[in-house]
Amino acid sequence: MNLQLILNKITLEFQIYGNKSLIADIEINDIAIDSRLVSASSIFFAMMGKKNDGANFLPDIIKKNCSVAVISKNSKFDYQDFLLHNPQFILIISDVAKFLSQALQIFYPNLPKNIYAITGTNGKTSVAEYTRQMLNFLEIKSASIGTIGIKTTENIGDKLIESGLTTPDIVSLYKNLALLKAHNINDVAIEVSSIGLEQKRIDGLKIEVGAFTNFSQDHLDYHRDMQDYFDCKMILFSQIIPQNGCAVINADIPEFLAIKKICDERQLKIIDYGFSAKAIKIITLNSQQIIIEYRQEIFEFSLDFKGSFQVYNILCAFGNIIAKHDLSNLQISKLIKNFSQLNSAQGRMQLVANFRSAKIFIDFAHTPDALENVIKLANQIKKNRVIILFGCGGDRDSKKRPIMGKIAVELADLVIITDDNPRSENPQKIRQEIIAENNSVKIIEIDNRKLAIIKAIELIEAGDILILAGKGHENYQIIGSQKYEFNEEKIVLDVIKKLS
Repeated sequence: MNLQLILNKITLEFQIYGNKSLIADIEINDIAIDSRLVSASSIFFAMMGKKNDGANFLPDIIKKNCSVAVISKNSKFDYQDFLLHNPQFILIISDVAKFLSQALQIFYPNLPKNIYAITGTNGKTSVAEYTRQMLNFLEIKSASIGTIGIKTTENIGDKLIESGLTTPDIVSLYKNLALLKAHNINDVAIEVSSIGLEQKRIDGLKIEVGAFTNFSQDHLDYHRDMQDYFDCKMILFSQIIPQNGCAVINADIPEFLAIKKICDERQLKIIDYGFSAKAIKIITLNSQQIIIEYRQEIFEFSLDFKGSFQVYNILCAFGNIIAKHDLSNLQISKLIKNFSQLNSAQGRMQLVANFRSAKIFIDFAHTPDALENVIKLANQIKKNRVIILFGCGGDRDSKKRPIMGKIAVELADLVIITDDNPRSENPQKIRQEIIAENNSVKIIEIDNRKLAIIKAIELIEAGDILILAGKGHENYQIIGSQKYEFNEEKIVLDVIKKLS
């Protein structure tokens, strides 16, 4: 695409520096925000972060013959000196994030029609995956994008960009969505984190359905406080979803009225779910039998040990579906009956082994609320003890560590405190902060996660439930600045094989 054509369609104010006579002859075939990924035909967007200014990487893109970049009007980069030494360079100064959003919309005009954005502290991955599976039940081509990657039943090959982030960077997201659309996928469920919203990673996307699962402490290493964390999540409803859009909200959380007020002010249609809901109302939720009311009709379905929190995730996904698809009563009845066939997302209360008549689960729980939910679920299905193994990530919210320790001691029968991505922090310090004033005879501290898993499996008895929490789908361990292979499921199976 010709650079002049792109610039003609940008509605923002911007200034161009450099040899302007070259603009009409420059062809742009790619958009990049990572200086390592540019080519001679790229336009590089130098994003401004909290710590780094992407403009500082302009010397690197020159080495790759990239000659066009957009930098922030707030950048302190000495672009006059840079252009003096690189006279063939075209430099555009503007609001980088907004310019990038518009450029992506120009570059990728064909995207899926129905995008479901899911936010909240816990449950985003499950809701996105359940939304995808429900659409498959209805024979609607679909995909999900989030923490566990991109999931779809369509054969797309290896062209999709996997990021490892809850919400991919905006360029990867647009490229993936365009590729999904090219394969006739019009329905995509996307996990949207508070950080992704604050960093404008979904800007410019036509998102008419936004869902909110729940809210509890997390990411206070990034956000100033819980209010800032909540406000960033509310960007989805206060800025992203248009006035004719729909909000799918958990009616049973303390934040419901605050979220509803924001949605009402913007005239969003609300589909709520839960015991207090008007739209999708839970009538009975006990054990494996669930009864709900929708459209003044009663529906009943059963689940296999998914727990009440998973019922909420399933109903949230159901809310997403009915927000965009006008289903007949017969279709709704068939869909709800299929809820029992839903598969848990990878690493979410994933049963990896039965050993010595005990069950071993892997779960991604890494927040106080998530840890409490999985232990409570285990208590519902245990025949003997609940053993929980977990740690807390380094260089992340340290305030939640003693809270999680307290929850584990109060709810589990045996607690094994170990490491979980200690990063640059001292692992022993992290473990001690978890234990803090929660020291108990229930606690065993083991300083190597693999050794901790081995010990936990050695200790299990018939009827026990062992939960390895924190890693979930992750297949690595971050120690210092290095990322090491750490496939928890494989480790469990190897240990069992040796002990059998």
